[in-house]
Amino acid sequence: MNASVERPAGGLAEIPAEIPAEIPAHRSELRLWLRLLTTANTIEAEIRRRLRDRFNTTLPRFDLMAQLERAPDGIQLGELSRRMMVSNGNVTGLVERLAQEELIDRQVSESDRRAVQVRLTRQGRAVFTEMARAHADWIAELVGALDPAEQEALSAQLSALKASVRPGGAPAKPKQKRQGGTMRRQNAIAAPLAGFTPQHFGFAIEDGIATVTLNRPEKKNPLTFESYAELRDTFRALRFEESVTAVVITGAGGNFSSGGDVFEIIEPLTTMGAADLHAFTTMTGDLVKEMRACPQPVVAAVEGVCAGAGAIIAMASDLRVAAAGAKVAFLFNRVGLAGCDMGACAILPRIIGQGRASELLYTGRFMSAEEGERWGFFNRLVPAGESLKAGRETARALVQGPAYANGLTKRMLHMEWAMGVDAAIDAEAMAQALCMKTQDFRRAFEAFAAKTKPVFEGN
Repeated sequence: MNASVERPAGGLAEIPAEIPAEIPAHRSELRLWLRLLTTANTIEAEIRRRLRDRFNTTLPRFDLMAQLERAPDGIQLGELSRRMMVSNGNVTGLVERLAQEELIDRQVSESDRRAVQVRLTRQGRAVFTEMARAHADWIAELVGALDPAEQEALSAQLSALKASVRPGGAPAKPKQKRQGGTMRRQNAIAAPLAGFTPQHFGFAIEDGIATVTLNRPEKKNPLTFESYAELRDTFRALRFEESVTAVVITGAGGNFSSGGDVFEIIEPLTTMGAADLHAFTTMTGDLVKEMRACPQPVVAAVEGVCAGAGAIIAMASDLRVAAAGAKVAFLFNRVGLAGCDMGACAILPRIIGQGRASELLYTGRFMSAEEGERWGFFNRLVPAGESLKAGRETARALVQGPAYANGLTKRMLHMEWAMGVDAAIDAEAMAQALCMKTQDFRRAFEAFAAKTKPVFEGN
C-alpha cells in the first residue's frame, strides 16, 4: 500500500492485506471483490462523516443534488426517485427539506398537474459546486491509498462486471427496494382528480362520491410512509375538487385498517433521529388536518379490524358506519407510545366523552361495533359485509343535499371547538346569512311552495 497517504481515523486502515500472487485465479478474483466491497464501504463511511462535519449534510442529500445538477431543466419527482433507487417517501422528505432551505424549487408539471418538477436554485447550485469539489478531493485522497496495480486490477474487474450484467451496453434496471421514509408536504396531487390513480390505495369518483379504498388485504390494509403521504395529499386536493361532494373511505378484504405496518413503519422508526421522527408524526397529523379541512363530508365504512392509525382515520371522518363484528382500538400504548396521537386526545372525547375516551386511550383495548354505536362513535350498524354499501347510501344522501351549505356545516363544526358560545353564535349567524344568498336556498323555497322535493346544485 502507498505509505505516503495519511489514513483518516476510522478510514481505510481495516482494508484487507494485498492479494498474494500465488493463490488460484478464482480465489484471487473472490478476494479482489471482497476487497472492493470493503474499500467501497469504508470510503462511503468516511465520505458520510466528512459531509456531515464540514457541510452539515448527508450523503443522500448530496446524491439528490448531484442528480439535479446534471439536469438543469429539472427532474420529475418520480423519475428522481427511480434514478436514486429509493422510495418516493425518502425523496419527498429530502426535497421538502432542501426546498425549505431554498436550495431547490418545485413546480407543477405543465403536462401532468399531478407531477412535480424539481430543480436546483442558483443558491443550491453554488452550494453543491462547493460540496462537489470537496467530494472529488476526498475521493482522490482515499482512493490514493490503493497502489496503482490494485487500482488497475479493480478497474478491470469492474469492466468485466459491467459487461456481464449489461449485455449490449444497455443499462441494467435496478430493482427498487421498498423502504420507509419521512415525508413532508409536497402537494404533488392536484385537482381535477378524474382519472387519478394513486400508487398506494384505490380511488374512484362516481356520481359525486369519491371512494378511497385501503387495499393491502393480505395484511389487513396497513399504512406505510408512502400511503400516509399520498392520503394526505389526496385529501388536500379534494379541497379544490368541485366534482366531489362526499367521500367514503373503506378497506379491502373484510378489514378497515390494522394501522401502521410493523416492518415498514414501526421498525424503521426505532432507528430514526429526533428530526425525522418529528417529521413523521407531523405528516400523520397532517392527514387528519386535511380530512378535517376538505369541505366534503367523509364517511368511514368500517369492517373487521380498525386499529391504531386506522382507528384515527375513522375517528377523523365526519360519519362512521360499522358492520357487525367490526372492532376499533387505539393501540398506541400497547407499543409503548402515548395515546395522544394524530389528535386523538382532542377529537375522541368530543365523540364519545372524556371518560370513555380515556379508557380506550389508556388501555388500548378493542371497542366492539355495538359498544361503539352505544357510545356514539358509530352512527349506524349494518350486517357484516354491508358497511361499504351503507356508507355509499349515506354519501349519496349527502350528495343530494346542498353541497355549499354542507361544507359550511363541516367547517363550523370544526371551528367552533375553539370558540366560546357567543363567538360561535356570531359565526353561525354570518355563515347562515351566506347560505341565504345561495341559489340552493331559493330552490328549497320554490320547491316547498310547489310541494315538490328540491333539487340542490351546490350553488
